[in-house]
Amino acid sequence: MTMSVFDKKLDFLTKNALISLIVVGIIGLSVRLFYFPYNVPLTSDALSAYFFYATDTSILGHLPSNFAIANNGWPIFLSFFFSIFRFDNALDYMALQREITISLSILTIIPVYFLCRRFFDKPYALVGAAIFAFEPRIIQNSLLGITEPLYIIMVASALVLFFSSNRKMTYASFGIIALATLVRSEGLFVFIPLLVMFFIRERKEKAVAKTLLAACIFVLLLLPIAIFRIQVQGNDTITGRILYSANQILTSPHEGGLFNYVVLSFENFVKLTGWSTIPIFIFFLPFGIFFILKNQNYHNMTLIVVIISMMLPVFYGFSFNQDTRYIYPLFPLFCVLSIFTVKSVVEKVKARNTFLILIIIGILLASGVFLDFKKFDYEHQKEAFSIAHQVITTTKGINDYYPEDTYIKPAEISSKWPVLSSDIPSLISIIPTQGFDSPEKYIESSKNKGLTHLVVDGAKNRSPFVNEVFYHEEKYPYLIKVYDSWDYDYKYHVKIYKIDYKKLESP
Repeated sequence: MTMSVFDKKLDFLTKNALISLIVVGIIGLSVRLFYFPYNVPLTSDALSAYFFYATDTSILGHLPSNFAIANNGWPIFLSFFFSIFRFDNALDYMALQREITISLSILTIIPVYFLCRRFFDKPYALVGAAIFAFEPRIIQNSLLGITEPLYIIMVASALVLFFSSNRKMTYASFGIIALATLVRSEGLFVFIPLLVMFFIRERKEKAVAKTLLAACIFVLLLLPIAIFRIQVQGNDTITGRILYSANQILTSPHEGGLFNYVVLSFENFVKLTGWSTIPIFIFFLPFGIFFILKNQNYHNMTLIVVIISMMLPVFYGFSFNQDTRYIYPLFPLFCVLSIFTVKSVVEKVKARNTFLILIIIGILLASGVFLDFKKFDYEHQKEAFSIAHQVITTTKGINDYYPEDTYIKPAEISSKWPVLSSDIPSLISIIPTQGFDSPEKYIESSKNKGLTHLVVDGAKNRSPFVNEVFYHEEKYPYLIKVYDSWDYDYKYHVKIYKIDYKKLESP
């Protein structure tokens, strides 16, 4: 009796979707802010591709013609915010970039909710929104300042509109998919299945004309940026990129032949897809797939066809790069599949609302455990950034020490900001160590490339001869230690040695 009364009180939350979504959104935002990397700069693509492109666009007032990146939709979107806000240092703009991706990630719970509503009642749709809000990989990805949050919210929104009974909303979905394709070229693999399913849905009434109109909306919205990309880069980076990838698979030599390549790619696909479902989807997806295949209708078949099509670029991506973020755009659809499982279980219990709340709490706890186990070491990153400042003031040419050497570029950025990326001086030459087995051979080979110092930290992924210097510096009298991070109480132990070429070359 007590459980029944408690379950009825929960009706307020399950029936008032707006309030429940706000609660889920606040919790999701709080988790993201808790893990926010304060005073840590962007690196890799987030910096060199998206941040600099957005900065150049906001300064110039138009797209830069000397900056070639495959997907410029995200930095174009980002440049609008860079034009509005005014800060006096680059780190604040980098923080803004992360804040925007966090905001997009949280806002995505709205289209995920409505996407689930196309298939289920409000209480179940709220669980679907909560799964996305608390999914730990989505949380981590939202902190990186890269393309996925914008692409995911656009794809999820397009799917919501596509399933609408209002035909104008269906046409709008093709427009959103076109814009999503500018963010990531994989949007083409959402457009194609939706166009096919649209033709099937409209087959009894002017299907060809309506399908052509939908295709024209998609193409016309893509055309201006596609033409600009062709002028700057030589191809549109959408169809050209897909054709190039297909040609590379078919013509490039693969160890063991094409069949062996496909087998290895499939193994990576299964392994990484399975790993990406931990800790949440692993409990819901298998049964969800079974239930959606068991109950076939137009909506269910559309979802299946879209998932299969979106899996194709994931399969290709996993074949050469074991990065689970390729599969994140499928997570809103995985939320729908998960609710098939949730509904089948909850329908067997009397206290439905209580059980749904317990599921959400369980999802949040599982996410928290995963995030704590896989959390980024931001203290290490801050120290690596601080040491990078020491490197650029001490050296002119160094060995690579990835990934910590990625903080060299943000350290080179002037305190005066904003400036064009072309006006940022490259102060340091980073010379690869691969292929060398001794300090002497590496130094002799790299002298003419500008090598002046060795930066060593004893990390496991370094070349053996680099770690030999770190642990046995006494063997190398021509290396003069000019910096040791332990002298400044850093946990990250880095030593910088100046190369005395006279001592090295003397008999």
